[in-house]
Amino acid sequence: MKKVASVLVVLLVIAFLSLECLAGPKPTPGLPKVINIGTHRPGAFFNVVGTAVGTVVGKHTPMKTKVNPMGGPGAWMPMMVTGEIDLGVSNIWDAWQGYLGGEAYEKLSKGKGFSLRLVLTGICNDISIVAAGDSGIKTLRDLPGKRLAAGYTKVPSCHYQALAGLANVGLTIEAVKVVPVPSPGAGLRAVIEGKADAAGTATTGMPDVAELAAKRGAIMLGLDPSPEAEARAYKYWPCGWLNLIKGGIYPGVDVDTWLMRYEIYVLSRADLSDDAVYAIIKAMWDYNAELAPIHPKFKEWTPETYASRKLYCPYHPGSIKFLTEKGLWTPELEKRQKDLLAQKK
Repeated sequence: MKKVASVLVVLLVIAFLSLECLAGPKPTPGLPKVINIGTHRPGAFFNVVGTAVGTVVGKHTPMKTKVNPMGGPGAWMPMMVTGEIDLGVSNIWDAWQGYLGGEAYEKLSKGKGFSLRLVLTGICNDISIVAAGDSGIKTLRDLPGKRLAAGYTKVPSCHYQALAGLANVGLTIEAVKVVPVPSPGAGLRAVIEGKADAAGTATTGMPDVAELAAKRGAIMLGLDPSPEAEARAYKYWPCGWLNLIKGGIYPGVDVDTWLMRYEIYVLSRADLSDDAVYAIIKAMWDYNAELAPIHPKFKEWTPETYASRKLYCPYHPGSIKFLTEKGLWTPELEKRQKDLLAQKK
């Protein structure tokens, strides 16, 4: 009888362990089972950034990840309110205005702004107005009277990029003949098709710039790096800085050229747990070497860049804890963090 009882106990233990195995590993306390990431549509660089984050985090944490391509921040920021999206990839301007509820995000957030927090900064973009090689435009000062694809009704941040480029040399939008377009891709398409002479903004490495270079020639117009000219540009795009790009690396940049650089942000909803955000930034830090093979530009995406150079959205406490441990949380970041948080009180 005792032997039968012993056998039954052993069988029950085996059955219990089998069920545990079938159920898979238990979720770690404080970590959600799935992290949903909002990005631009496939083909956009921001989608590549989101996919890279999802790949590293999904591989090296207990959390699964799902990349959700959509129309950009205007589509996924409201989904953070409902908890449908946990992370999102945005340029610095959209993060800033989305957080404050300014510009296009005022109506979208009912004037309150979205509860966004910065997890880490991504790779940077380098931008400027780009002209067709056969347009006769060689510098920004050649733009008056020319047809400029601009407006960017679906991407208001890009409108301000165009204004900054013009202001850099003392021009306004009234100096050019605006060809209204909804997005940067549409702007480049207008130039390629001969409907415009230049596009209000473009990024180094954009496939559309390479196509323009092949069909009409392309020139990314250099910015004036003098302090006075920089100050004029920063009135419209305060969240960037001038960066010298070496010639011969990207189509449209044949010689060393000053362009405007800005950070790409990986954002989270404010109520995502501290443990989850800490695990995300830690995985990105520990396995940073896995980013470079995903995209050539990711060679610049080193752990030290996770601390923002131009902070325009407050950090998540989980990231602050990690950056503090790594010695990257500075008094300047702490002050800027407090200033940003105070703007929403």
